Amino acid sequence: MDEDALSRMPHSGPMRLIASVIASDSQRVRCLATDHRAPSFPLRLGGVLHGAAMIEIGAQAAAVHASLHALDAAHTGLVLALGDVVIARDVVESAGRVEAMAERIAGDDAGARYRFEVVDGDGVIVSGELLLSMRRRDG
Repeated sequence: MDEDALSRMPHSGPMRLIASVIASDSQRVRCLATDHRAPSFPLRLGGVLHGAAMIEIGAQAAAVHASLHALDAAHTGLVLALGDVVIARDVVESAGRVEAMAERIAGDDAGARYRFEVVDGDGVIVSGELLLSMRRRDG
């Protein structure tokens, strides 16, 4: 189930930052992120992984949820707005795995508002809300 949903996401290659879906229902999803410790992790800037960059993982978790439950199809997504963002850590240096949770607050086939949280073994890295625009892709 989750590999099919991940393959329909607009992200591919190293920028697909979600490795797998841990749990999902019609309102929320919990995902495991790819290995953020790798020097080649695409969100690193000068070798440093800033907490703010982890918003992208929360956005991709929302995209996975949309792929699984709202659209059930390949789609193009765009983050239109962020709100109530709390960056709990300036730099992410944890050795543990990173998980992302996204909860659908409202929406339809064209877009949705999600609450997200990105965490690791040390606690919350970043959280907030985002507005996601979604459009089915042909093919």
